[in-house]
Amino acid sequence: MEEPKLNVYKETAKILRTLDNARDTPRTKAIFANIRNSINKDSSFNMDALAFVFQNIPEEFLGFNKNLNDYEKAILTAVQMYALHQQAKVESVLKLDYEEGERRQNLGDALKTVRDKEDDTKALDRRFNGMITSSNFEELSHHLRQMIKLLKAKSDAKVDYASLANDLYWFLKNQREGLKIKWSRSYYKSNKKERDDKNAK
Repeated sequence: MEEPKLNVYKETAKILRTLDNARDTPRTKAIFANIRNSINKDSSFNMDALAFVFQNIPEEFLGFNKNLNDYEKAILTAVQMYALHQQAKVESVLKLDYEEGERRQNLGDALKTVRDKEDDTKALDRRFNGMITSSNFEELSHHLRQMIKLLKAKSDAKVDYASLANDLYWFLKNQREGLKIKWSRSYYKSNKKERDDKNAK
């Protein structure tokens, strides 16, 4: 059966925008708590989070067997990372709105804001490289959680979690090399002002 050609970014953005616009309400805070509690747990133990995702994605995204399909897994993981990042934050951590012609950001862009503040980047680079060379989705998800916690503690950067969902989907479709290059390019890039500032020190 041919796989539906659906827009993971667009559908995830709808879910995230709905949550973000109501992030201060008791109902949404309860949803956030359920989603965070589902992190790193078997799907049979996180029915509240699964129910939220299942009722907010198109029917064509829904799987047919006992395991989460790639759509469900990618979107759920991105929403979990957003809920983890947003916890105890007053300002939204979500980036979805872009100026005309502006490049859509990825996780590497957000993590670069942490790297730019570090005098010695070796430890951070090692963690980043561990994440992008993950051999499977479970390993990637583990590294992602650690990096989002680090980002939350050390930067005010917003993250395009819909873009993350889209990237995770393609990782699950074995497009890992493209993801590695895209995130690395954003993470390691430097601009002229940064080079000048470092040279002036």
